[in-house]
Amino acid sequence: MVIRGETMRRITNLLARWGYQMSGERHMLGRDIRLAVEEETERAFHGDCIDPGYPDICRRVAARHDMELSADQGEELWETWNLGGAFLGRVLYPDVIPTLEWLRERGHRLAAVTNRGFSGPRFHQEVCELGLTDFFEVTVISCDIGFMKPHPRIFEYALEHLGIEPKEAVMVGDSLRADVEGAKTLGIKAVWRRPPVGEPVEATTDIPEPGPLAPDYTIDNIGDLKALPIFEGPLPAK
Repeated sequence: MVIRGETMRRITNLLARWGYQMSGERHMLGRDIRLAVEEETERAFHGDCIDPGYPDICRRVAARHDMELSADQGEELWETWNLGGAFLGRVLYPDVIPTLEWLRERGHRLAAVTNRGFSGPRFHQEVCELGLTDFFEVTVISCDIGFMKPHPRIFEYALEHLGIEPKEAVMVGDSLRADVEGAKTLGIKAVWRRPPVGEPVEATTDIPEPGPLAPDYTIDNIGDLKALPIFEGPLPAK
């Protein structure tokens, strides 16, 4: 109820600024955006992995409520509807920062590859508030690239900007499809951080069956990376 109330408040204020009243079926605008976003995300993630273009989804939903929005207004409606991680209480697991520091101290170069429906100042502010800004040489966001994980292009973009080959990279993530399958398809080593039982990213948290797209390693905490053989010993000389 808190999330719905805040979403309604923000959208009502935004529509009023544009000269629209929040009346009748428009009270369902937030719900309709959520349903459309969920449907299009599911279609894209299990289909062509082309980023759905969330501001355009908002414009299409608004049109069903007799509001013709410009591209800029679509962006603003999306930003207004999407409350963001700070409001929702998104926090880092306690071992994330120490592990990133450990990797960096050992000379490993770090990049973030993420499926997100928004980027821009708000995204980078959230990253900054989480204390992650200084760790990553490259941050690749699906809505900026136009492709979602597991599409090869989003991984290739990160590799190109780091100037490394797939065999030199390791992907760490909590999604078997987005992170593990996407990485393994390109020949990148994959570490699956099994999601906590109460917060499953996908339908199962069981260890996947062996095969070409199975993770090379499975861990339960980010700090477990320190014990993996791929991070033992000094980095190879260039």
